[in-house]
Formats: sequence, C-alpha cells, structure tokens
Amino acid sequence: QYMNDPGEWFDKDEISGLYLNFSDPWPKDRHSKRRLTSAGYMDRYKNILKPGSPIEIKTDNEDLFEFSVESLKSAGFEILEMTEDLHSTDFNARRVMTEYEAKFSQEGRKIRYLKAITVR
Repeated sequence: QYMNDPGEWFDKDEISGLYLNFSDPWPKDRHSKRRLTSAGYMDRYKNILKPGSPIEIKTDNEDLFEFSVESLKSAGFEILEMTEDLHSTDFNARRVMTEYEAKFSQEGRKIRYLKAITVR
C-alpha cells in the first residue's frame, strides 16, 4: 500500500502538472517504494496527469535525483530539462524558490532539477 495514493484523489487525466519539491529521499534501499518517484508512484502519476503534462522535480539530494531520473525514464516519461545545478542555468524553474531551496542554496548546496512530460 502506498501512502497518500494520488489515485484516491484525482480522476484519470485530471491534473495538468505536478511539482515534487524537496521530497523526503528515503535513503535506505528497503524504503525505496516510499519515494515519491518510485515505480508505483510513476504509474499513478501517468494515470492522473493529462498526456503531455509536466512533472517537475527539485532536490538537493544527489541519490534521489539519480533514482528519479531512472524512474522517469523507466516509466516512459520524456525528460525535457535536466541539470545538477539549477541556479547556473536559465531555466524558468530557478525564478521561484521554495523555502528549502533558498536555505540549501545559501548553504552552498546545488539544486538538482528536472522537467519531464507524460508520454502514452
């Protein structure tokens, strides 16, 4: 059973975009299914997102970022933008900072970012 299953709240093709900003990385392998970018969640996102809708991810955690990239590719998402240092790019995503993003950036941590779209 997945915590907070998005399929319980949204109908098929109801959502036009999804942002996963600084999600809990659940670093232990035994907890990988709890990551918001695990295969189980990817299947649910594909169902509730309208075709061609974006999913955007920001994190300071390198391992979660790599895991998320592989999960998105495996689930058939098309990655449009991706960087391991968001604030060295001109991507629009750098213009709006979350509280965590501002804090981590001030600490000198690089913000990883990707934007992908659903492909069916």
